[in-house]
Amino acid sequence: MRQVTATDLDQQNTAPGLLLFCGLLGILGSFAPTVTMLWASVVTDHKFLADTVSDLGRGPHRFIMDTGFYLNAASLIALAIGTTVLHPGFKRWSMIILTFTFLALTIVAIGIWDAFGQTSDAEGMSVHTRLTFALGPLYVIGPLLMWSVFRAHAPRMAWAFAISAALWIVFATAFKLAPDWIDGGLEKIAIAATLLWTIPYAWWMVNRARANL
Repeated sequence: MRQVTATDLDQQNTAPGLLLFCGLLGILGSFAPTVTMLWASVVTDHKFLADTVSDLGRGPHRFIMDTGFYLNAASLIALAIGTTVLHPGFKRWSMIILTFTFLALTIVAIGIWDAFGQTSDAEGMSVHTRLTFALGPLYVIGPLLMWSVFRAHAPRMAWAFAISAALWIVFATAFKLAPDWIDGGLEKIAIAATLLWTIPYAWWMVNRARANL
């Protein structure tokens, strides 16, 4: 597998205006769930350590957290579009685009799915819970693919991607295994870890766009 070089990444200079928009939306939308989480926590009786983000998506104030979900999904779509603009022709790059897209679709589905009750099958797992399990591999595959692409071109940013994947694995797994009194806090740390992937990449995208305006 040939390593992506700086020349490969610099050769795509088309549509800097679109790239700038995608990068800025990628930054703003990445922070959206954190902002709406804090907002929803203030207006509801939310226990930071014990209650999960999904708990904020229920009840009369659920529109707050849903807004965060949708803005986050929009940012992931923007990053997928920006990544397409910069496509250097490598399969790994295509896989990154698909990862952003599948993440966005999954998050939208989580946001609109109101049936948090049990399904009728033997496992008794709600559709909402099944969708959250889909996030697990995507938030590992995405940053690791990015790490493999950027490790020679931008090693500091690449290490942020690797740390993001590692923290996600640790805290997302701990969230699924932890008792109820602390699982919400672990989930929030896992979500925060994803910012080490999306924010540096979106900012890199903004800088690429500004250099070619």
